[in-house]
Amino acid sequence: MRIIAGENRGKKLKAVPGMKTRPTADRVKEAVFSSIDDRLYGSRFLDVFSGTGNIALEAVSRGAEEAVLLEKDADALKVIQDNVTACRQDARCTIMRGDSIASMNTLSRQGKQFDLIYVDPPYQGGLYEEVLKNIAEKELLAQDGLILLECAKNTSLSIENSIFFIYKEKCYGDTCVLYVKQK
Repeated sequence: MRIIAGENRGKKLKAVPGMKTRPTADRVKEAVFSSIDDRLYGSRFLDVFSGTGNIALEAVSRGAEEAVLLEKDADALKVIQDNVTACRQDARCTIMRGDSIASMNTLSRQGKQFDLIYVDPPYQGGLYEEVLKNIAEKELLAQDGLILLECAKNTSLSIENSIFFIYKEKCYGDTCVLYVKQK
């Protein structure tokens, strides 16, 4: 696992030992970031379920102004901190420890909004709708912002009754990324 482009290009990242996390494959990450390249520079980026910090660090390497990384697992938090420090991105990355929903509530109370929100929960956890509902209720997505949902192929999401809609879906093997906007 490495940073693909930008100021930290080629930097190798640590992984969380064991099977607790499922880092996004480089080919998926490259395709996603190529598709949002015009939105990255100067953006505010939220990485929900950060795992290793791989996605947020790619965003700041490519020009995001700031990234907030949410994670509750202690082993993953240690790896995230090591990766942020190794990339010398401490000033642009904020790591929040704890449950992602509770952390999003804290961000809302702070008046934070994000241009890009990356959501990659455990695939079988059934958390997509809950996270989207919380993003909507807490108004975490900036006007004209974009949510990227990474999921297993054939994941069924029910967002018809929300303020969001899926405007694009891209699949890479068994992994799909859904591009979600506000109505």
